[in-house]
Amino acid sequence: MRGYVVKRGPKSFAAVIYLGRDPTTGKERRKWHSHRTRREAEAHLAALVSQVHGGGTLPSTKLRVGEYLEQWLRDYAAGAVGPVTYASYRGIIHLHLAPALGHLPLPRLAPQAIQGYFSKKLEAGLSTTTVRYHAMLLHVALGHAVRWGLLARNPCDLVDPPRKRRRDMRVLDEEQVRLFLGEARKSSPYYALLLAAVTTGMRQGELLGLRWQDVELTPGVASVQQTFYRLGGQQLFKEPKTPKARRTIALPPVLVEELRRLRDGQNEYRKLLGPEYEEHGLVFCQTNGKPLHAHNIVRRDFHKVLERAGLPRIRFHDLRHCHATLLLQQGVHPKVVQERLGHSTISMTLDTYSHVVPGMQEQAVAAFQARLFGTLEGVR
Repeated sequence: MRGYVVKRGPKSFAAVIYLGRDPTTGKERRKWHSHRTRREAEAHLAALVSQVHGGGTLPSTKLRVGEYLEQWLRDYAAGAVGPVTYASYRGIIHLHLAPALGHLPLPRLAPQAIQGYFSKKLEAGLSTTTVRYHAMLLHVALGHAVRWGLLARNPCDLVDPPRKRRRDMRVLDEEQVRLFLGEARKSSPYYALLLAAVTTGMRQGELLGLRWQDVELTPGVASVQQTFYRLGGQQLFKEPKTPKARRTIALPPVLVEELRRLRDGQNEYRKLLGPEYEEHGLVFCQTNGKPLHAHNIVRRDFHKVLERAGLPRIRFHDLRHCHATLLLQQGVHPKVVQERLGHSTISMTLDTYSHVVPGMQEQAVAAFQARLFGTLEGVR
């Protein structure tokens, strides 16, 4: 197969593929693929030539992007990912990708169209993290189009997703944590849950899915074996996503005592309600045993506790950040923090909490100085 790149205008290049002569008319046939830059055209041409030389054929499909993404959801995503991830993919495709790019023929989806999509979504107020998630989803979906012979190359390979911007992490300091827990103890029916979030660093889904069979109060440890989510009207108990997320966490004595009181109270409700008690074996649940509603906890209780304590408004997930930040500030080794949080690597922990590192370095230098040389005056 022969091909070449030609310039068609001030801002247009084409990858031209020679298809031979028409057997009926004898005329030469060529297929043109337009691109905004020479680099994109050359990359597309190289992919087409490589595919044909490798024994394949030129892709030929009349599918539009929206139609293909629907097929990809049905034929791949529905059986390959969990229900929560599938719902996320489906929402992004229906609300964002399909309305913006769905009308384009799949073979004509150019990198500049995808790059423009990213820019428009950022202008519309989506965060860089969200847009990068869209980019990941589209890249994976179009990667399957290449594997299935619908595309010669993945146009996302020639696109630059927006650079990830580090958002300022909002955490409570030691005094603010004391104020928060003090107010929660006085006024919140979910005090044990909030205390556990601050003192263990567990994710909200991990806390809501924690079972009594996974807790040993005498040694004071909890094992993360499942998570709980709500998806529409469904209640989903899932295994942790990664092996590192499946972990055992040491519990502080203050939380152990609170869990003992919580268990005694649940036993009373279990006797009182009898067969009406819905048994899931959950540590944190409604008075009738049913799983808690995370949204209601945050909206009706968590934010109000912060307000009554005179504290800044943060997310429930930020309690996890509070736990990690306080541990690092107290000199706990980052490896221990990584294991408690369930991060896959220690680099992820250090990157997430890099704002704490400068203070850790100052403490380390001061300790080094004191241990080896005593005070600065003594060295002189």
